[in-house]
Amino acid sequence: GTHVAGIIAADTNNREGVAGITWYNKIMPVKVMNAKGYGTTFDIAKGIMWAVDHGADVINLSLGNYHPSSLLKEAVDYADDHNVVLVAASGNDNTNLPSYPAAYPQVMGVAAVSYTGQRAPFSNYGDYIDVSAPGVQIASTFFNQQYAALSGTSMAAPHVAGLAGLLLSVNPDLTNRNVADIIRATAYDLGIPGNDIDFGNGVIDVKNALEMAQNL
Repeated sequence: GTHVAGIIAADTNNREGVAGITWYNKIMPVKVMNAKGYGTTFDIAKGIMWAVDHGADVINLSLGNYHPSSLLKEAVDYADDHNVVLVAASGNDNTNLPSYPAAYPQVMGVAAVSYTGQRAPFSNYGDYIDVSAPGVQIASTFFNQQYAALSGTSMAAPHVAGLAGLLLSVNPDLTNRNVADIIRATAYDLGIPGNDIDFGNGVIDVKNALEMAQNL
């Protein structure tokens, strides 16, 4: 959680550590997993609904499993109905099995790319991938006042969530659907031309997305 939060919103221009994607957006930490990184679908659904009820505009879900759940779908629907942008990691098993919540249509499913522009060898793939983002050896904040470089689609998703926050900061009138559409439309195409199972619409392009959001 500390690593993911730093990718989104670590302070910058302070000559220390790393810079987040969006520097002034507030983080609402909602703990749904235990100390070993495990949790129940019930806890995740409850966390999503709690975040919505307490004013979240963007929810990053660096978690998932391969079992659809009516309760989790209900929480996703609740967030979508309340104009919340939902972003989720696709998973790290190099499989095309749908991972939830990333595979729900209201959620932006995110794959990971390496610094070479290729799909990370661990990243899940499939027709539910919306976009991709950097997810290999990503430096960020860590517990005990440390920094660490970690890899995973859990590192890729917060790049997209941070971008969603940036878009809302330049144009607060955007709906959650507007934000998702802009991120997909402005992504830099990788792999097979057009939408594909490895990268979705491509790797996120912060500059182009911000320009489109400002001009709407």
